[in-house]
Amino acid sequence: MIKVAIFDVDGVLLDTDEVYFRYLQQALGRIGKDIDEEFYAHHGYDDCLYKLDLSEQQIQGVLTELRERYYSDDIVREIRLKEDVRSVLQNLSGFLGIAAGSGEHKYQIERYLRHFDIAKYFSFIGHSSLVEGRKSNPEYFRAIARHFGVHPKECLHIGDSPHDQHGLAAGVNVAIIPTKYSSHITFDLRCHMLGGMRDVPKLVGDLSNANV
Repeated sequence: MIKVAIFDVDGVLLDTDEVYFRYLQQALGRIGKDIDEEFYAHHGYDDCLYKLDLSEQQIQGVLTELRERYYSDDIVREIRLKEDVRSVLQNLSGFLGIAAGSGEHKYQIERYLRHFDIAKYFSFIGHSSLVEGRKSNPEYFRAIARHFGVHPKECLHIGDSPHDQHGLAAGVNVAIIPTKYSSHITFDLRCHMLGGMRDVPKLVGDLSNANV
């Protein structure tokens, strides 16, 4: 029985990857570097800088520019709520606990949820400081399960990136909704691959019925 749905924020609830990738391309372009979608998908927003032939000064300069833009009010005006998110949250919150599961700062997650008027559906915010190592640490998902008083196997984490499949190590069910970036990734075969947010309620039902 699934009792808790844990939603990744970037790429699942919001189309932030589109904005991040554009910011990164613009910042790198100013120092004569370029990346494509596949490179970004494999190495991520910050880590990809360390996979390029950049000096430490260049890396820190790009990071400073990215973070100034990312934590400004501009980004809130640029991002969009992804299709079917609001209706799915409204549906599931009637019978499941709902948590955010992100590696982002808590205040940034809460800012997004308030901006799109979906904070009311979330009773727990998983964030970058929840545990050391964030979602790469299985304790991240166990901490969310403990908050709701459930076993990890009663949780479903919905993500879009390689980081999200770390929930499997905690015993959490994991569903992946690929974006055009994560479509370059080969995911663990134990992950449930979905076509979109609209498929989440059916998966919750299927998993719950399978465990009856």
